[in-house]
Amino acid sequence: MAGIVGSLLAMVGNLLHPATPIGDPEGVAQTIAQSERWVPVHLVIVVGLIFMLGGLVAISRSIEGGLAELGYVAAVAGVTVGVILVIVDGVAAKHLADMWEAAPPEEAPAALQVVLDEEAINFALAALFNILFAGVTFILLGLAVASSGEYPRWLGWVVVVAGVGSVPVGLVQAYTGESIGFTRIATIIFPTIITLWVVVMSVLLWRKAGRRTELASRVR
Repeated sequence: MAGIVGSLLAMVGNLLHPATPIGDPEGVAQTIAQSERWVPVHLVIVVGLIFMLGGLVAISRSIEGGLAELGYVAAVAGVTVGVILVIVDGVAAKHLADMWEAAPPEEAPAALQVVLDEEAINFALAALFNILFAGVTFILLGLAVASSGEYPRWLGWVVVVAGVGSVPVGLVQAYTGESIGFTRIATIIFPTIITLWVVVMSVLLWRKAGRRTELASRVR
């Protein structure tokens, strides 16, 4: 249940995230300041990530082997980075943008620079999140699923592809320090694939647990 609910919340939050203009610092600050859903959307993503981690823990424990254990460790570390990233981007950025919008003309440039500095930190965290969580975590869990014999092999390879695709997204974010067309599109496509994968895996795990419970009751 945690995997299903968390994935759907994270996906909805990601899709509803307001788009900020590219190459327009004042436009970025204005979008954040004037968005009424900026904070709620990010809080939804935070809750989604926390629940999603519960599902990933269950999935990793349903598979024997070192890859699954490494995937579990990467998931915990990745979600930790993700929660910090989303809170900073969703709460701190909003307050700083509001301060910029309310600042007198002579203080506006300095206030805008603070918003941009905070955005630079956000993209540094986003780079790590995409590499560690969306990338390494799902590459490891995907390989574990594909080699486990417990689940369909193709299901594991699908998320491996999404994980591999997420790594260059993080690298580009690390080098550019801002949003560009490639990262904007990729951070919709790959996270959507990943969250749908967690939903499917959670359903399969739920059914698997149900069959084992039923079998155990018959044995008794």
